[in-house]
Parts: sequence; structure tokens; C-alpha cells
Amino acid sequence: MCCASLKSSPAKTTEKNAGDAVARSPDVVSLIVDNGVATRESIDKALAGLERQADGAEAAIIDALKVKGVLNEQQAHAIEVALQRLAREGTRKEVIRIGGYEIVSKLGEGGLGVVYKARQISMGRIIALKVLHPRWANDDEFKKRFLLEARLVGRLSHQNLIQVYDVGRDRGTLYFSMEFVDGSTVDEMIEKNGPLSIDKALDITTQVLRAVAYIWRHKIVHRDIKPGNIMVTSGGVAKLGDFGFVKSHFDPLLADAGEVLGTPDYISPEQAMGQDEIDFRSDIYSLGASLYHMVTGKPPFSGSGSSVMRKHIREEPPDVLKIKPDLPEPVAFIIRKMMAKDPSDRYQSTQDLFNDIEMIKMGQEPLSHRENIGHSTIIRAMRLERSRLERSHLEREHLEVALKTIRMLLYASAFGNLFLILAVLILLLRK
Repeated sequence: MCCASLKSSPAKTTEKNAGDAVARSPDVVSLIVDNGVATRESIDKALAGLERQADGAEAAIIDALKVKGVLNEQQAHAIEVALQRLAREGTRKEVIRIGGYEIVSKLGEGGLGVVYKARQISMGRIIALKVLHPRWANDDEFKKRFLLEARLVGRLSHQNLIQVYDVGRDRGTLYFSMEFVDGSTVDEMIEKNGPLSIDKALDITTQVLRAVAYIWRHKIVHRDIKPGNIMVTSGGVAKLGDFGFVKSHFDPLLADAGEVLGTPDYISPEQAMGQDEIDFRSDIYSLGASLYHMVTGKPPFSGSGSSVMRKHIREEPPDVLKIKPDLPEPVAFIIRKMMAKDPSDRYQSTQDLFNDIEMIKMGQEPLSHRENIGHSTIIRAMRLERSRLERSHLEREHLEVALKTIRMLLYASAFGNLFLILAVLILLLRK
């Protein structure tokens, strides 16, 4: 067992027959037993008859356990590192409890609350506990939105969504418990290793797309899809979380007209403008911006929050192929289509996008790309036909002018000949 996998335990009262040295230094035994390195019985047996030591009890215990074969060198080193960490942090820490949960550590902080790693006391399982941030504790609107998030997501069940277990209030603190995901956010993955591989980025996008399709069947728009809200388990399963800005049929009860919710780096133009009527296509845009980040290593736009939102509304994102020249054109195509300014120019169903991604994975051209080419071909043909008709119309006009001129000349000629005949007749009559 390596030192990184050892968890530090608070001091505990130990068994009397574990030896005097153990009685004076219970933490070392707790560490070994709690982490499954050895059983208490094997430790008791190995330490039986160990002499009392006023100083260095932990080192003596570890040495004795190595001699007896209870610990190997790697395990002994891991225990020593954990003991040093305990010495720095203090062997006893106050246990913080919220409801039926024991806080283990802080995982992160979102727009509405703080997320902790916690232990559910009744079931002994590790969960993630989201607690409403203290600054919103007296804000009725944020309390309603926080509870809405818990209740809405609590009714959902999908492998690509983080599952909510319970919602409650403890001494004025609102909280809800949810599935603990043993993994990293996509944001953390990019920060650690740089841009993701194309296959990995498309796989994550596909999984999140399934979640978007599922919540839209419940008429829910996430409104805050971003790499920081996508967790990827150690087994490669992507899970969408943090529904703090979710849009549902409850929204009119909670939000003011024109209220802007979402993260500027990935926000859709319609969200940035505060439009009320948004649908899953807004999530498609944010997922496209997230895919852009996954393959390039950075969001589409940079700057202050307000300037980035203006760019999402008014500007096309920098050409992804200039940032990543080796990106396949079909991938660049779906990013452009997902991030179209006008929702009507984006994918009109999650299935269409899913189909295009599957075609790319198979090395084929996206179906939508073919439709675009076909559409462009039709438009080009229509333009050519219109140009041909315009030329034909001009030619007809020129022909009509020419015919009029010929008629006039014929009339003139006819009248001229008539006058000549009349003149001859007059002369003959005079004679």
C-alpha cells in the first residue's frame, strides 16, 4: 500500500493487551488497522512483551512489526509518512457533522454552495455533500433555487448524471447528499495533461450529450455545461453535475426577467442576452464550447466576464483549426455547428449530433456536413439559374429593342418609297 492511499485517523483508545508502547501511541495502530494493512490481532501478537518506551514509541512499534513480518518496507514507510502528516495537522480534529453526515474534506465550491466529501453515518458510505454557501443563507431566492436543484435532480436517474440521494436542513443549514465520484473534472484533466485526445474528447462529449437528451425529455435545460461540471470516473464514465442554474418549468417562480445565469466562458448567446425562451440547443452550444476547450486546451474566448459574454453574442470563435491544425476537419465542423450563433443553425436534435459524432468515430464524413454541402450545391445551382434567367431577360430586351429599330427602318423605307412613287406620278400627270 502506498502512502497516498493511507487515510489519517484521529487518536483512539486502544486495547489494553496491545502492549504498553501501543497504549502510549494509539495512532500508529489505528492507521495500520483502518487502512487494512494488518489486523489488530496480528499487531497484538507481534507486540506482545514489547518494552515500555517513553520516546519514539511509533518508531519502535513500526520496527517491531517489520521484524515480525507484519509490515514490509513499503508499508512501514507509508505509515511513517502518514504519522508525520498527523503530527503536522494535529492528532485530534473536531468532527464536523451536518445532518447524518460526517465531513471528511472539502472538494470544491460552486455558484450556490460548497461541496464536501463526507461519510453517511447510517450506511457508512462516502458521499458528496453540497451545502448552501453561508453568504446565501438569508437569501430566500437562493435557498429556493438550491432546494429546486436538489429536488429536480433527485427525481432524475441516468448513468451520465451525478445521482442525488437526500435533501435536508440541519440547524438552519441547507444541504443535499449525492453520489461521490472517484475521479477528476474535465477541467482538472486538461490542467494536468493539456488538451485531450480527439477520441477522449468525443467520448466525453457523447456521454454528456446523452445526459442532455435525458434531461430535455423532462423539459430541463442545464444552462451551465462546462469542463468544471463534468466529472470523469476512474472507469471513464462522464457524469454531468452542478444543476445550480438549471432551467425548468419552476423558473418563473425563481428568476427575474432578463436574469443572466451561466458561466461566461461557455454561455450561449441567448443565455448571455438574458432570453427566457431557451431550450436544449443552449446546452448544445455550451457543450460545443466545452469540446472546443477539450481539444485546444483553452476556452473559445478570453477576457473579463462581460467582454466574453459580448463575444459569445457578436463574434465568431477563433478558428479551431488555426489553434490545432491537426484537428480533423469533421470535428471542426461539428464544433462550428454546435456553436452557431443562431439556435436554428445548430443541431436541431441531440440525435443528429450523436449520429455525426458516431460517423466521425467510424472515419466517415458527418451526415450534417453532407447536407450542408448538398444545401450549398442547391443554392449555387439556384444562383446560376437566376443568373442565366437574368442574362436571358437582358438578351430578350436587347432583341426587342433591335426589332423595334428594324420596324422603324422598314416603316421609314416604306414611307420613303411611297413618296418617290407619288412624285413620279405627279410628274407624269403634268406631262
